[in-house]
Amino acid sequence: MFSSTNSSSKWALALCTAIVSLIIVLTYWPVAHAQFVYTDIIDFQKMAWLRHGDRWMPLLFRGFNNWTIYFRPLGVALFTLQVRLFDAQPGPMHLVSLALHLVNTLLVGTFALQIGKHDPVQKHRLGVLCISTLLYGLHPLLVEPVVWIGCQFELTATLFMLLGWIANIDMARPGLRALIVAICFFLAAASKESAAAFPFVIVTLDWFIRTGPNNSSISARIRKLLTHNWLTYAAIVLTGLAYLTIRHGALGVLVPAVDTHPLPLWARLQESAFLYLRYWRMFFWPTMGMGPLHPIPSQQFLHFNASTALQDTGAACILIMGILLTLRRRHFGGLILGVTFSLLPVLHLIGPNFDASLYHERYAMTALALACAWLPTSLQQMSVPPSVHRLLPLAGKLILSAWLILAVITIRVTAPLWSTQINLWTWAVQNDPTSINARDELISAYMEQGDDASAWKLIDEIVKNHEQCVTCMLNAATLSIGEGNPQRASFFLQKVKDLPELNSRSNFRTYLTLIAQIEVLQDHYKQAEAVARTAIALDNLDPQPQLVLAVALAMQGQITAAVQVEDAATPLLTKDKQVKERQKFEALKDYLRTHPAANQTLRAPSSVVPHPQSTGNHSGGHEG
Repeated sequence: MFSSTNSSSKWALALCTAIVSLIIVLTYWPVAHAQFVYTDIIDFQKMAWLRHGDRWMPLLFRGFNNWTIYFRPLGVALFTLQVRLFDAQPGPMHLVSLALHLVNTLLVGTFALQIGKHDPVQKHRLGVLCISTLLYGLHPLLVEPVVWIGCQFELTATLFMLLGWIANIDMARPGLRALIVAICFFLAAASKESAAAFPFVIVTLDWFIRTGPNNSSISARIRKLLTHNWLTYAAIVLTGLAYLTIRHGALGVLVPAVDTHPLPLWARLQESAFLYLRYWRMFFWPTMGMGPLHPIPSQQFLHFNASTALQDTGAACILIMGILLTLRRRHFGGLILGVTFSLLPVLHLIGPNFDASLYHERYAMTALALACAWLPTSLQQMSVPPSVHRLLPLAGKLILSAWLILAVITIRVTAPLWSTQINLWTWAVQNDPTSINARDELISAYMEQGDDASAWKLIDEIVKNHEQCVTCMLNAATLSIGEGNPQRASFFLQKVKDLPELNSRSNFRTYLTLIAQIEVLQDHYKQAEAVARTAIALDNLDPQPQLVLAVALAMQGQITAAVQVEDAATPLLTKDKQVKERQKFEALKDYLRTHPAANQTLRAPSSVVPHPQSTGNHSGGHEG
């Protein structure tokens, strides 16, 4: 990291690195005590996808979290390693996220030094390192991916892209450079699909580093660029083809069809312009509108007026300015183009929208890394009038200090909101009281905390307002079963039985499990057995229908079979729940031993009947 410096000592850079690292760790340290939130709960706690046996291996390529459109084997492998190494405890996994963020921050500083090394006006290397790392490491935009474990996909993708870009600049031997860059590209793509931006940033960097003096013609610069780095470009193309081949083999298709109707082209361009400006605004003013959900109706982009015209013009001007400045080899142009390329995968220019939210803070992580790395050199290349030359450094230090103080305060205020389900979804509901997704998740959070009264309050409001929410009604049925009220549970299930959202694999499995529970409560054990077996066939790593099946079999007198099912289901639970479940099942067997031979008229005591878990809208957490 320090070999690229000439004007600053290695000791000064080492001290700067240590201080910045310490500030970031201290700022984010409360995440060590954070819980699982959002998709983490189903991925690492409720489902045994990654915790049990070798079933995680096929999930590397397809089906994790019921995905059909994502191919992220490296991220799933990293999750599996942590779940098994840390016994599905959230604290150590949060520290892994923090460690990844810290590594990325130091790579941003290294990247900034490498960019500046090739610019003749670059100086003050110590300042370059401190500015780039502090801006990135403490940027509030990154609270979401640092505190939410599920965002390790973004963290690892950014890490490998940064490594690849640094290697492309720093390594002199063409063959070795091509090999390392290609490996980094593949690992980034195996972490998240947004690595598609990687090759375009490589070319943009090369335009500034490998195209000769500014007085050369554009065609001469292009020829020199291809001459110097054609091997790297060929390696990237071959790696991309290999990745697409593996992806096609895993998913069956490159881009699975999604039942959505995209906007017309002109409306999608307006949507992209809106998103482009929104991400730029988030760089400078990240605290405005922060939250886990950003549902913005796409219908607004079907209208053209003065506001949208100004928006479209602003986005076009930024892009055109970036292109023109890049052609003139001005680093602000490279910054703009690099950010633009990094944002392309999330601007909705291609394909349908996969998420109820139009944008997320985590989507800008890689673009922010590029911006922070390229900013110091861009600022030093600016022409400053002599009249303000002395005042500008002081003003810049004051502005940077004030921004960093506000950033630390924002992180310390916002990180706890991402640390528990209750905090997260209370925050989301406060931001948008009409959001059905936020209220749905808050209902699940209340149920997981045992606050059934608060959950019922939200459910009653949804029913009263005739709002459509499949998982809300599944949760209502779950609560009803927990209260021993099968009739009320059936009432809520009846509301969703014909809704298309019930066709999702996870929702339908939960629906069948609840029906099986109702059958048990109504002493229909044969019917409960049949329904539970159907639910198990959908995913045999879900312990809930298996626990219901064990009770149904026991109540029919099939104790041996029930024990076998129970023994298979219990290891699928987290360790803290395994003991409680075994105690309940032993209590059921004791009950059966003290009563007449089991038959379909014998009632199972509610204290030993397994209650289904809450059902959150967890399937959309990693979209995009």
